[in-house]
Amino acid sequence: MSVTLQTKRLELVPSSTLHAGSLFPLMSDERLTRFLTWAPHRDPSETERVLASLMTSLERGDAYHWTIFEERSARGIISLIDVRRRHRLWTLDRAEIAYWVGVDNHGRGIASEATAAVIEHAFAQLALHRLVISHTSDNPASGNIPIKLGFRLIGTEREFFKKNDVWHDMNHYELLVEDWIAISMRNSDERIGR
Repeated sequence: MSVTLQTKRLELVPSSTLHAGSLFPLMSDERLTRFLTWAPHRDPSETERVLASLMTSLERGDAYHWTIFEERSARGIISLIDVRRRHRLWTLDRAEIAYWVGVDNHGRGIASEATAAVIEHAFAQLALHRLVISHTSDNPASGNIPIKLGFRLIGTEREFFKKNDVWHDMNHYELLVEDWIAISMRNSDERIGR
């Protein structure tokens, strides 16, 4: 089961239908959903249904979802999706990080801070080996997050998805557990002045 994650200013709480009232105003904003897989929510019950489906995926063990809170206000959702441990004889131990933050809170470092906490949890507690992040090329601000956190660009898939009659390219990034360990050691050395 998922656990609550704490950062300096954020609390990442396992997503629940109890969060629907807090998240509906964010999820109904059409500016937010421009590149997302869903349309703006028109009714709080729609938000509640989405959150119920997130809870079901957690119960199946193929995803983890957290509602991002700052000072008790919901700011967005961050998830580990497509968690895959094995494929036949292959060990995969991989997941994709997906995130969104309400438009009024863009540019405040919330997604970066939440992503750093999820990375640490994924590698240190869930024993994953690889994390990936993808974002549309038309949304470069979203791409700043994996770069800032040490992910490596592995490529761009042209015309990856079509939304509102427009094809969008998708950039893909990866971070391996050994990359994260090296980054953590470097950051630790810098903090103590080595």
